[in-house]
Amino acid sequence: MTVKIHRLGLAAAMLMISGTLAADATGPLSQYQPPLSESFKQQLREADLAAGENTFMRKCSSCHDLKQEGGHGKGPHLWNLMGRKAGTVAGFEFSAAMRDSGHTWSINALNYYLTNTEQAIPGRLMDFRGIRRDAERANLIAFLSQFNDNPPALPE
Repeated sequence: MTVKIHRLGLAAAMLMISGTLAADATGPLSQYQPPLSESFKQQLREADLAAGENTFMRKCSSCHDLKQEGGHGKGPHLWNLMGRKAGTVAGFEFSAAMRDSGHTWSINALNYYLTNTEQAIPGRLMDFRGIRRDAERANLIAFLSQFNDNPPALPE
């Protein structure tokens, strides 16, 4: 009986280790290009833009705006966010972590960032933990994607 328990313990430990290794394969956006799941792509295609605007107003607008021109608030303006290299918009002083992240904002990168901001860009100054619910993130990302000189196509 002890041998069986030991073997089950070893199997559980191996699963735990392989799960940890898979989680470590993600990491910061400076070293990781996140994919979009098929289910998240579907949620983007079916996004509720009014719900995305509501999320923006509740969770983002106190620091960010969507104006095409003008100054920044506590955070940088988000017009032309998609396709912009992180930490580069003129007139805003970004954290070293954001400037050094080296990524360009895309639907994939924004989804990953909004899922877990600390994991995506460790050491960033933005005091925001993320949005855990996929549908809420999809609505917000689809809404934000509109505020761009050349709005990106949603993934097929």
